[in-house]
Amino acid sequence: MSLDLERGFEAKLREAVLDDIEQRLREDLGPALEETARENWEAYASRNGYDIEHVWEEAEGPFVGRDGDGVTLRIEWPGLSALFEFGVEPHTIEGSPLLAFIWEDAPADVVEQHGEDPLMVRQKVNWGSETGGIPESQAIRDALEQFRQEVS
Repeated sequence: MSLDLERGFEAKLREAVLDDIEQRLREDLGPALEETARENWEAYASRNGYDIEHVWEEAEGPFVGRDGDGVTLRIEWPGLSALFEFGVEPHTIEGSPLLAFIWEDAPADVVEQHGEDPLMVRQKVNWGSETGGIPESQAIRDALEQFRQEVS
């Protein structure tokens, strides 16, 4: 008995597999990755007392794309979310020429009153010196690790 394979079967098989992957990413895996990251962000915000709902509310995607022999999945979080994802060490911020910002819980001796709001005006500030900076969340990286384990 001989088995004859249809000419071009490899290309048809490759396309069928890519179609399946694209569909799974669009319908199941992509939304699951975004939801896991959201849960990680929410837990991080809760642990640290941060009001950062914009990070997960402004996320865009998931976007699924196909190029040749590959399928990509992309989710975009707002630009500043990287500060929370990777953390920020305490550092000095210098004004040009001054910094001015509202510090609602500031000690009375370090701010000027500007109407109802306490206004901090300085040439430079040591940001994060009292809080130790921003701890890294790893919200996205942990979600990606879980994603990798699910698709392996």
